[in-house]
Amino acid sequence: MTQIRSSLSVALAPPLRPFKPEDADTVARLNDMASGGMLLTVWKRMAGTNGDPWEQGRHQQFEQIESGWNIVVLDQGSGVEAVMMGQPHGAEPASLEGVDAEWVPLMELENLVPEAWCLNVIATLPAYRGLGHGARLMAQAQSMARAGGHSRIALVVSDASIPAIRLYERSGFEEIARRPMFKGDWKGPGQDWVLMVKSL
Repeated sequence: MTQIRSSLSVALAPPLRPFKPEDADTVARLNDMASGGMLLTVWKRMAGTNGDPWEQGRHQQFEQIESGWNIVVLDQGSGVEAVMMGQPHGAEPASLEGVDAEWVPLMELENLVPEAWCLNVIATLPAYRGLGHGARLMAQAQSMARAGGHSRIALVVSDASIPAIRLYERSGFEEIARRPMFKGDWKGPGQDWVLMVKSL
């Protein structure tokens, strides 16, 4: 079984725990849900006609861990119910050279917040929504950002994700910029990606 190298900067209290290899399928699906289906579109393109896009998605979770992402799941004993994914940004902007067009506007926004801690994903399975999982994971993300010495935490969200935007606003985030989405063969909801930031 694949070994996971933990990069978490703080201890986790149950029901939160680090990502495990057996979580990859559910976390890939949560990740895609948070993207409004954009990730599945990308994974289908990567997999080709005869490939399995979900295998691409599962593999991506391991790649993200190896590249320094933090993945925290909420598990009350019967498997993953929700996930939070994030990473610290460097001081220099990320290069956009060779990046798929779908990702360019998101990366342009993230490049506006150097040295912030970026909250890439918070997502909860439909059966477990309304139980406070998102707020719990948001608090954990902020604890991790502070522990890493970051003065602000940033995220990018679709303008169509009204419940998520309300959660972020209640948590103290403010919108600072937008970029139009690139749709291509993705037909997801929304028109703009919205960058939101909170000072810590």
